[in-house]
Amino acid sequence: MPIVIRESDIARMVAQQPENNSHARRYFSKADLHPSTLIAMSQIKKETGNIPVVGRGGPGVRPKHGAEQQFVSPVPIEIDDTFSAVELDEYERLDGTGKQQLVDERTAEHFIQVRETTNALCCQALHGKIDYMMKTAGGRARYVVDYGTVQTVNLGSLKDLTFSKAVQSLSNIAKIVKRKVGGAIEFIAADDVYAYFVELLSKSDALSQNNKGDYLLIGQYKVYQDNDLYFDADENGRMVEKSLCNQGEILCRAVNAGQSLKFCKLDDTVMNRAVAFYSFTHDRSDHRGTDIFSKSKPFPLVNVKGLAWGKFSKTQYTLTFTSDGNGTVKATVNGAAVESGAKVNDGETVIFTLEPKEGHEFDEWSGDSAKNIVSNDDGTFGIVVDGNKTVKVSFKASE
Repeated sequence: MPIVIRESDIARMVAQQPENNSHARRYFSKADLHPSTLIAMSQIKKETGNIPVVGRGGPGVRPKHGAEQQFVSPVPIEIDDTFSAVELDEYERLDGTGKQQLVDERTAEHFIQVRETTNALCCQALHGKIDYMMKTAGGRARYVVDYGTVQTVNLGSLKDLTFSKAVQSLSNIAKIVKRKVGGAIEFIAADDVYAYFVELLSKSDALSQNNKGDYLLIGQYKVYQDNDLYFDADENGRMVEKSLCNQGEILCRAVNAGQSLKFCKLDDTVMNRAVAFYSFTHDRSDHRGTDIFSKSKPFPLVNVKGLAWGKFSKTQYTLTFTSDGNGTVKATVNGAAVESGAKVNDGETVIFTLEPKEGHEFDEWSGDSAKNIVSNDDGTFGIVVDGNKTVKVSFKASE
């Protein structure tokens, strides 16, 4: 008996999934089913006031703003999988409930992948540009959509911020968005910015009053903590964890700037209308199982006039390290080599790697910051920078 996935199976599985709490996805609360594989430029401009430029399949040659494009063709998310012959044999022996559970389990895995990819696209759209390695039927392809430039404001050093300065900083960014779009404003803050706002509220004895659980109230503005994490491939193909906000960043966004999430019809013959997600099966010709395919075609539309990014600069401190000459010491921060005398951001961890000369071994650390150094399991040493740091390593003759 072949495995058949019905729309009712998909609806039941989706209803069982936990709520999507992504702040990036929440911004695109208006979700439309678009009955075509293409979206007319005129429709996009009417809804958002700007026209995105779409490039597909790698860096290539991307069209410039103003190029004559009548339609946008979003890139679909396509997942190919297989029910093995062993799983099909198991399926045959299951009762009706067991069959449903097996189908639900596999389609749920695909649904979560599609949802996480959609969240990632929403995250990048809020920066004014999608540049994401998309999983498609042909493998992976770089998906590029340029919505335009989002204004960025330099907010100075985070550590120099007082509560009144924080309120003023948010008001200054909000004015930029209000002049262009108007309406209600909200903020999404990186972990370090959010934590510092909590510290400021604690110092002013206003934390209990201004901590609303899901958000902080800074002046008249709601500030949410960034809760988005996703993976994307770097230029070398390595998967890198990313978030909506980088450290030191805060996003200001108009609550209603015409943004929406379009779920377009897929360009295949299986599903003849637009849906947010669907799966179907096809028996393999080699009789070694049944292929299962899941698809979705989300396209976030964003008005860059309704967005602005604030960036706090990191306080930097001087790192000084030396050795007694009987070996060398090398330092890295986030995997990058740094020299003695370098400036290092507050809160960063410096990793020291020691290379004793022949016949010598590590003896001890000295200097003003020696007490802050910790020994790591891999034989390296680390120190967290929270001020100027000066250390010296000494080696002794091996016993």
